[in-house]
Order: sequence, then C-alpha cells, then structure tokens
Amino acid sequence: MSDVSLEIPRRLNDPPRMFWWDLDVSLLVLASALAGMISGFFLTGCALGLLLAAAYSRAKSGKHPAYALHLLYWHLPAAVTGLKRTPPSWMRELAG
Repeated sequence: MSDVSLEIPRRLNDPPRMFWWDLDVSLLVLASALAGMISGFFLTGCALGLLLAAAYSRAKSGKHPAYALHLLYWHLPAAVTGLKRTPPSWMRELAG
C-alpha cells in the first residue's frame, strides 16, 4: 500500500499561500508592483512592495491568522465591509 494518491495532508487549517508567503502578504507585493507598472516605475514598485510585505509580516507575526480581516473590520466603515450581523466597530459596550 504505497499508493501516493492516498497521502493525507498534515495541515488542513493552514491559510492559503502564494509561493512562500501568506496570501495577504503576497497581495501587498503584487498590488504595489502593479501600481509601479502603471506609473512607470516597476522596479521601485516591486522594492516598495517587498518592504511593505516585510513590515506587514513582522507586524502580523504572533497574531491571529485572520489579522488582516480584523484590521479591515476595525478601520473601515460598515458600508465598505458589508457585514450585517456584527455590531459596528465604534460600539465598544454591548448590552447583554
């Protein structure tokens, strides 16, 4: 029974990854590279993206895997996030 197709993945709850980065970190690099390409400074955009990704991954280390979603919830208005069943982020004290 050495069938390779029967291998069970060891980590089912890992966040999605692109290359060796988490998806949210790699999207920072890709977005800044795209902005650099549109503005005509592709290498500068790539370098800025790598710096942003390094800073964000350092800030994210040791925190919850959905840290980016938590930041979006706390800093964007409810009309942008589209959350209907959660209380607004500015409401600090809840009844109950």
